[in-house]
Amino acid sequence: MNVPQARCWRSGTVIVLSAIMVLGTGCDIADTLTHSAPGSGGSSQGQVSTPAEPTTSAAPPPSWPETFRSLRPGVARVSVTGCDFASVGSGFQVDDTHIVTAAHVVEGVAGITVGINGQVVTATIQGMNKAEDVALLETAAPITGHNFTFAVEDPPEGTSIGVLGFPQGENFTAVTGAISALNVQNGPAFDGTGHILQTAAAINGGNSGGPVVSIDGNVVGIVRSTRTGVLANGQVYKQSFQGTNYVSSGASAAKVVASWWQTPAPVSLARCDNTGVATNNQITVKVETPDERGIQVAQSLLIHGQAINSGAYQMAYNIFTPLAQAEQHGYLEWSKDLDTSYWQRIDIASIASTGDGSIVANASLRTSQDPAQSVDGLQSCTVWHMKYTMEWSIAWWEISNVDTTAPAEPC
Repeated sequence: MNVPQARCWRSGTVIVLSAIMVLGTGCDIADTLTHSAPGSGGSSQGQVSTPAEPTTSAAPPPSWPETFRSLRPGVARVSVTGCDFASVGSGFQVDDTHIVTAAHVVEGVAGITVGINGQVVTATIQGMNKAEDVALLETAAPITGHNFTFAVEDPPEGTSIGVLGFPQGENFTAVTGAISALNVQNGPAFDGTGHILQTAAAINGGNSGGPVVSIDGNVVGIVRSTRTGVLANGQVYKQSFQGTNYVSSGASAAKVVASWWQTPAPVSLARCDNTGVATNNQITVKVETPDERGIQVAQSLLIHGQAINSGAYQMAYNIFTPLAQAEQHGYLEWSKDLDTSYWQRIDIASIASTGDGSIVANASLRTSQDPAQSVDGLQSCTVWHMKYTMEWSIAWWEISNVDTTAPAEPC
């Protein structure tokens, strides 16, 4: 005999419901299990098989290669230009317009560029805390990559950690190590301020500001420094102290960064000695080549362009190789017509190796200038078609030669 259709049947088909959904329909779970589908000829007294207990297996713990792969898109190469220096550090993304790095990476700089996940953007400082050695950067355009999160407390000694960044300003690296000490306050490189952890993981120049993470990907620290020594006369010297490197506490940095979300504390970039009209130092960048060196070249050219825009002509001049500098007859001669010329945009189209260690970057450059200093005496905005020959030096690509590949055009 057919039984009446139960409320939990539909179109002659059994609907599998979660317990919450069943309670929400007012349908008794026992009725659902014991009633047959309409027209099936089954009996309401028929035997019901008890569903097997669901089997769940714990997900395997993450491995370091898996963690590094997932985090890589959010690690930034941070290039900075000062009035008389340039350097490279690391950083990490926390949302689509903000990067965290070390305060000492961006202190006193005239320009900041960030290379991340195939993009190059300029940035400004939205907060800086020298004691904790942490800074928050805001990018001039949205970035796409992994958003890091901070650990809520410091890990215990012995915890396995990973260090991600761009040592010596070169390619991305990820290495493992362990936390070896907490609450380091009395090292020779410190003044007793800040919350500092110690690690034996490999750290080099260029790693500063990069994330130190637990295997689940949370930021437990920010790379701060390697061990230095101090002579009796107070002079700091470099010496290899194997396995003695320092990171700022991620949990402490998180509180500082959170305060800047509530109340930004912008820090102005240096203006150096530019006597020209005030200008926005932000330069738009596009890297069209998939070659990883395209990001590095773009950042070197941005160091050069930002230095020009800021009036830091000695620094801009230092991006040339020594031989190219000699051909320019000194930076004063080279820069004499730059005081009203400003970079606006750089597009890197392609990168090619020359076979002798150099590379050639084909690019277009957009500048604004006093029309009297343009190619025809009329243009206030010009697009240049450039070929830069560049050589690697220390932490960035230097310009060894510049040619044009087509006539300049008005914007």
